[in-house]
Amino acid sequence: EHDQQFPEEPKQVRPNETLKQTDGNFEVAGQGAVMAINEKLLQALMAKNPDLQFAIQESVPLRGTYVDAVPLGPLMELGSKDGPNSMTTERADQAIDYWQNRAQQLLADPEASASPYALKSYSHDTVSTGNLLAARGFPSEAEQAYRLASQLWPGNPESVAGLAEILSQDGRLDSASQILADFLRTFPDQRQDLEKISSIARQSGSPVSRSPNP
Repeated sequence: EHDQQFPEEPKQVRPNETLKQTDGNFEVAGQGAVMAINEKLLQALMAKNPDLQFAIQESVPLRGTYVDAVPLGPLMELGSKDGPNSMTTERADQAIDYWQNRAQQLLADPEASASPYALKSYSHDTVSTGNLLAARGFPSEAEQAYRLASQLWPGNPESVAGLAEILSQDGRLDSASQILADFLRTFPDQRQDLEKISSIARQSGSPVSRSPNP
C-alpha cells in the first residue's frame, strides 16, 4: 500500500519480492520473500535448540543472522557463544587468509580451474564471507573477499555488487560506478541480475543505467 500510495518514496517491497492480495489474504512469492520466511524458520529452530551449534553454507544472504555469526572456512557459524563481540580483527584476517589460499589452490588446479561450476560455487561462498565481514564492520577485509570472488569467477554479479557497495560507502563513488560499468560491458547478459541485487546499479542517471549494451 505504501509503494502504491507514495510511488516517489523508497520502495518497501524489495525488487525480488512479490506480494499479492487475493480475497483478503496475502500471497508471497519471489526469492527475497521466500528466503525471508526461511530466515525466520532458521531463527526459530536456533531459539528452540540453544544447546546446539549451527553453521550454514549460504545460498542467499540471510542478513538477520549476521549479528553474532563468524566465518568458518567456506561456511559461517551462527549464534557464536561470544555474541556480537565474537568477530575480531584476527577472525576477519583468518577468513581472508583462508580464501586467499583456497583461491590459489583452485586456480592452480587444472581440473578445478577448468570447471565453471567449481569456480562459481567457490566464488559464491567467498561473497558470503564478504557480506558477513561487511555487515560486522570490516569493510577492508570485505573488499578483499569480493575481489577474490571476482578473481575466481569474473562473471559473478554478487561480488561486483558487494564491491561497489563497499567502495560507495567509503566515498569512492566514481570507482564503484566504473566497476559496475566495466562489468556490464564485459557481461551484458548479467544486467538484470546485477540490478536486482545492487542499489547502485538501479540508481537513475548512474553510468551503469545510461550505458547501452555493446
